[in-house]
Amino acid sequence: MSSALTEVAHQFHNKLVVLAPPYRASKPLHSLHATDALSLGSVVVGRGDTTIAVLAELTATVYRWPWIVPCLAMTAKDESLQPLVMLVTELRDKLVVLKQGGGPRDEVSFVMAAVRKRASPTARVLAQWIARRLRRAELEDPLCTQFRQVTEGIPAISRASTATFSRLFARHGSYTARDWRVLAHLCMYVTAAATPGDDSQPSLSLRNARHAAKKYLAVSHQVLTERLGWEWVLEAALRTGGYL
Repeated sequence: MSSALTEVAHQFHNKLVVLAPPYRASKPLHSLHATDALSLGSVVVGRGDTTIAVLAELTATVYRWPWIVPCLAMTAKDESLQPLVMLVTELRDKLVVLKQGGGPRDEVSFVMAAVRKRASPTARVLAQWIARRLRRAELEDPLCTQFRQVTEGIPAISRASTATFSRLFARHGSYTARDWRVLAHLCMYVTAAATPGDDSQPSLSLRNARHAAKKYLAVSHQVLTERLGWEWVLEAALRTGGYL
């Protein structure tokens, strides 16, 4: 955390804590060294007296570690978040809001349950995440087209031929249109696996999920289903594919 943000945290009595796999306990974010990197699947929870200051800190944290899941703890008396969150591009469609109060609870379990209930990402959210991570805005629309085939059933070929997409994606790395669609399936798979009582059809079969986790993420199926969030899936895939 920068010295400026540390000062803001002190001034507004803000606190950011990290829950990293295997999610047994939390630790203060400021306790990390400047060179430390948060583990894939980490969750960062912010709380404080001033909501907008906490949002600023969470935004800086997401900018530094795009693969984390940002959470904001707030009380029932806090102001409505929607107008604020809509102004924060880095948090939009990613932020988990934790309602405080209601007596003592196991905070780690409480946070994990809230993250698991987060809505699945849209095709646009996934495409924007990758385009921003790679700093290649030109990838957003073609990726969104691939991902919409997964999330909405709209064939990518209705926008352009497979050959056209193949030439475009080949200019940026090794993943083909099919590879990108598999990654979208993986994001949907981990989201569905994390949602208690979700009886929807899995995006991938167990066999295909195991194969894809090993090929694109270099992890086991157990790791795939134990880590929280979809952001880490894309981060791991980009690293495995040599994009980062």
